[in-house]
Amino acid sequence: MSEQMKVLVMAVGAPLGQSIVKALRLSSLKPKIHVADISPLAAGLHLGEKHHVVLPLVRDPSYGQALADYITNHGIRVIFPTIAAEHDYFASHEQEMAALGVQIATCSANTFAVCNDKYESMMALRRGGLAAPDTVVCQDADEVEAFLARSSFPIVLKPRSGASSNHVFIVRDRKKLDALTGAFEQGYFVAQEFLQDPKDYTVGVYISRDGKFRDAFALERNLKFGLSYSGYVCDDEAIRQYAMDAAALVGATFSVNVQLKLKDGVAFAYEINPRLSSTTGIRAHFGFNEPDLILREFAGLPLEHPQKARKGEFARYWEEIYLP
Repeated sequence: MSEQMKVLVMAVGAPLGQSIVKALRLSSLKPKIHVADISPLAAGLHLGEKHHVVLPLVRDPSYGQALADYITNHGIRVIFPTIAAEHDYFASHEQEMAALGVQIATCSANTFAVCNDKYESMMALRRGGLAAPDTVVCQDADEVEAFLARSSFPIVLKPRSGASSNHVFIVRDRKKLDALTGAFEQGYFVAQEFLQDPKDYTVGVYISRDGKFRDAFALERNLKFGLSYSGYVCDDEAIRQYAMDAAALVGATFSVNVQLKLKDGVAFAYEINPRLSSTTGIRAHFGFNEPDLILREFAGLPLEHPQKARKGEFARYWEEIYLP
């Protein structure tokens, strides 16, 4: 490339934004990285990138103009959204971004909507012939009773929409189920079969927009604090193939994150996140660099990713930043 690509990573106060920055630093394209957040104390604004900006909340009326001004003043050509509100904003302002010469690293609005609905995404897998845990919306009492007749406790209770770990519960009896569902509006939760296997996998899947390139990288992980806290590279072809098939079924392009467990040796996805994940930087370390692939696709370059051996371990830790 004759000119260094300028990219803007959003919400770098959160682990996902920081992970994307780590992956971009490993890109052979050497993009010029800009970072953004709504808080001046967001850690990602102080991790060494020269260009950073504090933006209003997405729902703030001044957000659009503040973002457009930064894009224009700094020649931003690619934006990496992170949180759902940002993905929604860019989906509804696609023409404005195109007029500014900016490409958005996100899947289609339809794929995002399907994956963000924890019931519809499981149904999409089942309709496509892939294994998925029994899932029901906690809205119709008869459907919930039928689910409980099929699935013994414990079960998983989680919000139908959203991607965070808030309000996700392992429910072990009917009393707690009734208490939780009664505390929220009808239809807020889905009840899902609890997959007993203690091993948990997170898989980054990349599918190019023309569908000619697809690959996946799996990690067996230990979960703590709502994140993949430690784990191992998993070179299991069946898991990788299942994750790629799942991503294709929901119409994914670019990068999506498939979370799964095994049941009787068969992969069951219990969640598909339509975005890069907080383990993006870890996969990039092992040579599977999804932000780099996105930049290559935007630039019309070959989708090459010279991966290192599919083996290794990782562990995370916390560090503080002190400001004068």
